[in-house]
Amino acid sequence: MPDVFEAVITRLGAQGDGAAEGPGGPVHIPFALPGERVRAVREGKVVRLDTVLDASPDRVDPACAYFGRCGGCQLQHLAPAAVADFKRAGIRAALGHRGFSDAEVLPTLSLPAGERRRAKFAVLRVGRKLFFGFSERRSHRLVDVDACPAVLPGLNRLIAPLRALAHQIAFDAATVTLLPGGTDLVLEGKFRLDLAAREVLADFAAANDIARITAAGEMVLERTAPSLPFAGIPVSPAPGGFLQPSASGEAALVEAVMARLGEGFKRAVDLFAGCGTFTLPLARHLPVIAYEGDAAAVAALDRGWRMGRGLKHVEAVRRDLYRRPVEAVEFDAGDVVVIDPPREGAEAQMRTLAASPVRRIVAVSCSPASFARDARILGDAGFALGPVLPVDQFAWSSHVELVAAFERAEFA
Repeated sequence: MPDVFEAVITRLGAQGDGAAEGPGGPVHIPFALPGERVRAVREGKVVRLDTVLDASPDRVDPACAYFGRCGGCQLQHLAPAAVADFKRAGIRAALGHRGFSDAEVLPTLSLPAGERRRAKFAVLRVGRKLFFGFSERRSHRLVDVDACPAVLPGLNRLIAPLRALAHQIAFDAATVTLLPGGTDLVLEGKFRLDLAAREVLADFAAANDIARITAAGEMVLERTAPSLPFAGIPVSPAPGGFLQPSASGEAALVEAVMARLGEGFKRAVDLFAGCGTFTLPLARHLPVIAYEGDAAAVAALDRGWRMGRGLKHVEAVRRDLYRRPVEAVEFDAGDVVVIDPPREGAEAQMRTLAASPVRRIVAVSCSPASFARDARILGDAGFALGPVLPVDQFAWSSHVELVAAFERAEFA
């Protein structure tokens, strides 16, 4: 039998769920807000919100009709100012757990919603029925969508054509990236790329102005190379290659990194460089050695640099920084380091940086928890942590990015 109970929400958990004391101990209730009195239902290990009995003044109407079912957003019901405070508080908490309770965390830089330039749509076929959209919250079921307010309008215009294409070609997922230099489409799944399929894809590209299509791991066509500018230099990323989620988010992160570089350095070292988000802006001022594990990203970065003008020398190096981090002896005291690792952070690389002669490191992170862990390594080695800037380009989700600089205490 379902267990129905009332609770008062005391705070938001790290994933944006309301935390409260339930009949059997602490519970997290999705879509409940601090200060609210709610009725909730527990069925096994799953707790769901049934009714908001006393609503928070920070509760707002969601922007999307699918909110609550679609797993892409967690916070559309929370007012933007409260979202900004929540994300700032999350960074403070993560740092506090690692001994940085006195760290300065700046107010959140909140960027507009509706600017995501990439979306990954899943396809589910049940008999003759086809579902096209996003996964439900904590489920493999799909929410069939016809629009998403989190993405650019150009992506929404492709939902109906892609749904029709899924009836012709049995792909499992479609990743669409909208770039200034053209739209990139990657289709995943096990399906035959015979002549008929290729003709269908060619017609689809022409009808919907798709610059490049990669299907089942093969580039099927490239009418033009999709590209975006880094420091004014056009770079064509690999199909589906990593990019910042939005152009405004990318610009905010680049500006924050550049503002924290300092002066008097001879070279910049860009770790986890991707296809050049920070490398090429850095190269406007300093020679750069850029390390990245993905071969296609390294190739894209190298092509972009060679085609650019007014840049210092860039050496793009393919290197798996988890298996083989840049060693302490490979750094120089004249280096300024920029590091933007994946969500799991860069513990091994931070340890070599801690033992190096480097005196300034500018870190970008999409995980406050892994950032705080890595910051502890640098702090124990004598680095001082500067003000931390939260950057929120994930409106309505629980995710947040941040930028901060570390400097050896004797130079701070």
